[in-house]
Amino acid sequence: MKSKIYLVSVVAITLVTTVNAQTGGPVAEAGQPASASSENKRILTRLGGKTVPDDLSAETPLAVKTANISGESDRNELLKLAEALSYQARRLKNDATSKTGDEKNRLLADAAQFEKNCLLKQIEASEIFGAMSQVKFNANKETINKLIVTEKLEANKMSRTRALISSSEKNMQLAKDLREESYSSSNLAARLGRMSNAEEKEVLALGEQSQAINLLWKKPKSEM
Repeated sequence: MKSKIYLVSVVAITLVTTVNAQTGGPVAEAGQPASASSENKRILTRLGGKTVPDDLSAETPLAVKTANISGESDRNELLKLAEALSYQARRLKNDATSKTGDEKNRLLADAAQFEKNCLLKQIEASEIFGAMSQVKFNANKETINKLIVTEKLEANKMSRTRALISSSEKNMQLAKDLREESYSSSNLAARLGRMSNAEEKEVLALGEQSQAINLLWKKPKSEM
């Protein structure tokens, strides 16, 4: 049993070393870029090291698919790393309960560092989720814009479709605002909380777009 704990400790320490080497500290990892413009509403997230603008063209499906696949892979790796860091933080806190003095303080300080790095990895994973959501949203928007001028719908279905489109736009805007607001907080837990709320809005927006596309694709029975 001791050998297993030792192995986990070595792995976790190695992971933290990697985290620190990659991030260069919390400001570099999760801070808002100084050159970002709120006017053009650029998404303050990364996907493959690039910022994803609102007007990203989705004319190349292969590029969109590649971005989504690579982004999902990176996000999953970050979440796995965050879980490992969280586990190590809990283990150190548990060990500290039976210690006193300097040893207790050292264990708690180490646990706090693991928790901090865990939050940084979760934030980075959320940033990738946001970038992927923006890519999908842009692609769906182009599909909707093409279908809405070519497909004929009954008045009630068209009204429902336009309501879904409007709601998806509002939810995506709320998600953008939440993500931008998150960078104003120096508290990592609060920042992650706002980003999690943004993810919920992004999921809603994409879901509404999917419903709109489904309505636009459905032909009236007389034409089927």
